[in-house]
Amino acid sequence: MQTEFNALDDSSRIWIYQSDRKINADEQKAILSTALDFMTKWAAHGQDLKASATIKYDHFLIIGTDESFNAASGCSIDSSVHFVQALAHKYGIDFFDRMKLAFLVENEVKIVPLNELKNEISGQNIGIESPFFNNTITKKGDLNEQWLVKAGNSWLKRYFKVHESV
Repeated sequence: MQTEFNALDDSSRIWIYQSDRKINADEQKAILSTALDFMTKWAAHGQDLKASATIKYDHFLIIGTDESFNAASGCSIDSSVHFVQALAHKYGIDFFDRMKLAFLVENEVKIVPLNELKNEISGQNIGIESPFFNNTITKKGDLNEQWLVKAGNSWLKRYFKVHESV
């Protein structure tokens, strides 16, 4: 059962899929239309899921389901992953590269491959205060407080440690 994303309860479970590039307005419209079709059929063990999808910052496809209505099962989660894989194939978008990090730099999403992070830090392009998208959150209510965080307040903090010379 499809619903508006904003109507999902804050305790709703979410999955954040980060794209490797900006998703243009036409693609967003088409992806969300296709997602609406998927959400109307998405079910767990034959039970409808109260679900929705949204795109944020032109880079993040977020799928959510209110598990107080019906809980997602392993099979239903697998079907949502297959759905996103099909979208990725159709639009030439990589939603599954976990080795790319996203930061908000001058109100634009900047994608940084993990293996280039140290260079970005040493070049002062990314700092401890840089807003970082923590895509590991799993609850809709965490989008406002725990999704976009200072890099130094995330698992990335180890990259900012200053080593004292002995």
